[in-house]
Amino acid sequence: MFESQQIPDGSSTALPRVLHTPRSRALLSESWAQADEAKRRERAGDDLQLPYEAYAAGEPCRACGRALLGEPALGTDEEGLALIDADNAQFRAEHAACSMGVWRLENNRVEHCHLCCPFPPLSPAQRDELRQLLYPPSLRVDRSATWRVKLTCQHVETLAAHSPRYVEPTVQCTECAVIRGVVKAVRIDDQAKDGDDGRDIESLQLGYQRLTDEQWSWIKHIVHTEEGPRRGRPRTDIRTIVDAALFKTRTGITWRELPAEFGSWQTALRRHNQLIASSQWDEITRTLAERDLP
Repeated sequence: MFESQQIPDGSSTALPRVLHTPRSRALLSESWAQADEAKRRERAGDDLQLPYEAYAAGEPCRACGRALLGEPALGTDEEGLALIDADNAQFRAEHAACSMGVWRLENNRVEHCHLCCPFPPLSPAQRDELRQLLYPPSLRVDRSATWRVKLTCQHVETLAAHSPRYVEPTVQCTECAVIRGVVKAVRIDDQAKDGDDGRDIESLQLGYQRLTDEQWSWIKHIVHTEEGPRRGRPRTDIRTIVDAALFKTRTGITWRELPAEFGSWQTALRRHNQLIASSQWDEITRTLAERDLP
């Protein structure tokens, strides 16, 4: 599940604009999805998912033939349960290569493979309940959004007509032609320009436009810059530092994800901390807020 980082706008109901997930978790989701896809290709043409009516009537799992509902054929006495446990142990050994473990239903000791055996279907009542949980009335406004996602392979895809609050953990990469894990998702909606294929996710401005000359004139007197020659690497322009800090604040990214156009993220972080320590940052943000910074 992605961790949501919202653009501060004074509203507790603001939709997420930047979603992150650790690379290790994205790679794990990727491996699971690829294994599942391989299994689906292997059994292409076989409809293994039971309809609810067949499941409710007691039809066994179509993948392994083992019971889903009802009394097990081996009985429920002590001897029968021991035989079921032995049968489960053999089943787990046969599916050890699946590496995804087993599942079983409540009040049924018979085990099934997470990779090979599809889960039982939901009942109509369960589907309605799940729909209410996932899409309560408060979330039924603006139910679609456009996301730009960065994958574990570093390629970028655009997802249209998706949920405004959630992005699937894996996506089919059009360049690699395989399923990849999503490490970052940026909600762009109508901000993408026509003809922009968006190959670099860091080029998205996420609703933040760099300071105009007029806006800079409001705050440039607040920051102190060094005059005269200076040894070593040229100092990053203070206006760029302020822009970088505003971009980071508005988009919710981490300092390490700061686009290269703002220079070194370490320098931006250090200079930003200096502005905070000197109370200059508070004055900058207050001045811009009073001037109605978009």
